[in-house]
Amino acid sequence: MSYSEQLLDAIEQQDFSQEKILLKKALENDKPEILASLAENLVGLGFSDLAKEIYRSLIARFPQEDLFKIYLAEILLNDGKDDDGLTLLYNIAPDSSSYLDSLLVQADYYQTNGLVETAYRKLLEAEKIAPDEDVVKFGLAELDYLSGNYERALNRYQDLIKRHKTFSEVNLNDRLFQTLAKLGRYEEAGEIIAKNGNDILDIDSKYQAALVMLTLHKDDQAIKYLNEVIDQSPDYVNAYRLLTTAYEHKNNIEQELRSAQAGIAYNELDPVLYKKGAQAAIKLNELDTAENLLKKGIKNIPENFDLRIQLSNLYVAENKNEENIALFAKIDDEDLEPQVHWNLALSYQNLDQSAKAKSEFLLAYPEFKNNSAFLKQMIRFFNTEPNAKDIVSELLNSYLKLEPEDTEMQELYDELRA
Repeated sequence: MSYSEQLLDAIEQQDFSQEKILLKKALENDKPEILASLAENLVGLGFSDLAKEIYRSLIARFPQEDLFKIYLAEILLNDGKDDDGLTLLYNIAPDSSSYLDSLLVQADYYQTNGLVETAYRKLLEAEKIAPDEDVVKFGLAELDYLSGNYERALNRYQDLIKRHKTFSEVNLNDRLFQTLAKLGRYEEAGEIIAKNGNDILDIDSKYQAALVMLTLHKDDQAIKYLNEVIDQSPDYVNAYRLLTTAYEHKNNIEQELRSAQAGIAYNELDPVLYKKGAQAAIKLNELDTAENLLKKGIKNIPENFDLRIQLSNLYVAENKNEENIALFAKIDDEDLEPQVHWNLALSYQNLDQSAKAKSEFLLAYPEFKNNSAFLKQMIRFFNTEPNAKDIVSELLNSYLKLEPEDTEMQELYDELRA
């Protein structure tokens, strides 16, 4: 048994008392190919410091064997010793048989560190050396996809998939349908998903598949993938938003509400889930549920004004006038939207606070002067106010241009003109 084998056996038995001695004997006695295999095994076992010693020894003995420099450089880069690792890689000459491997390691390093353009240049140089090398094509395809160059990425993936189903543990069909989706070619993306749906194992790919199916209005398929995502990872919060949308499309209001509530349990900061959940609850006439959802949303996301307006609309519908007014009591008037002024006008009117109602109607008017529902409510309010005949006539004139068939308002208009 070689000293290299003895060292590996000792490590597997968690006997580290002799590792330095055995390593020294291995370096002195074992053949280079055995040492190279030992170093590779040590890296796999997580003993990169021992592997570095072996590679340094091999480099000293075989200075022209650049592959050992690449292996050492990879370890150094993983250890955060970037300058030392890159120096080894850059010192490998273009005429070396290992130059292509050096470029691939450099490209991986630069991509990992967010220097995508530099990584891409390294791969383009590698492509000139080995135009038929699939690992280079795959690297370029991934960077094209990452950079938004989807047409180029698509061509590369389509070429690779002729020879590979997966590459570097990446399902190429997943990449293909996602690239097509990015290009807006949803029908083609959907066809690939339909043919290869059972092979989609990656949770993010399932989510993307659901997005495509939702876009194609294939809601049952979208729901299938989304439920698989949630089964795999219940805290995959984005899936719940899509799931509520899919159930909304199917008019399955109960499941829409339940999906929104489940999503909120994992993410209390998603305003869409509160909005959709409350809408579904209202359709189910579960008004208390809708109110509680919106209150919780406002508490957790106080800056989201849409939820506040949604609750205000609910309060107006339920004739909860004091609650509606209190909802905006601590907000400056200049920050209130026109819909709020409209809602407040109705609440003040219901509470017989006509001065405040009048003010709120007038503040809302510029935004809703072409909205027949608003105008009708404003007409009815001002028609009960003293000295408001001219205002009511003007409002009626505007309203009847929008709703000329409204006989009630036409009769009121005629009475005022008589």
